[in-house]
Amino acid sequence: MARNALAIETLSKDSFAPFGAVVDWTDDLEAAGAGFHVLVRSEAPTGWRLAVLKVTARQAQGMANHPDTMELFAPMNGRAVLLVAKSGPFAEEGIHAFLLDRPAMVAPGVWHATVALSDAATVLIAENLDVTSESASLSQPIGAALA
Repeated sequence: MARNALAIETLSKDSFAPFGAVVDWTDDLEAAGAGFHVLVRSEAPTGWRLAVLKVTARQAQGMANHPDTMELFAPMNGRAVLLVAKSGPFAEEGIHAFLLDRPAMVAPGVWHATVALSDAATVLIAENLDVTSESASLSQPIGAALA
């Protein structure tokens, strides 16, 4: 597969663990016996925001990270792919592509971008109200393709 079309990986607890967490009802939550579980809790009154992102680009030109906060990406319609690379110095060869078919939380500092598989995709984003961002340009545009 060409470098500019990464193979799309399945979004699962184990495959996404180096980058954050998949938001899903798990066997562990079921075994706890309650119908409501807090997944993330912040003690500091930092505020937060919800945003809607319309994704139409088929390839990413760059990636960003937020060193101080996690970010939730929840698919609403269309088909989107979440590109991620581990936190730390940006390593283009370490980019992974995941089909965003369920909500996923990107950990602080993880490099990320979204691209569309359909004509357009809509993604719900939840994050802290104040977000510090870093960005990195890619040596060439990168998209994703189903294997």
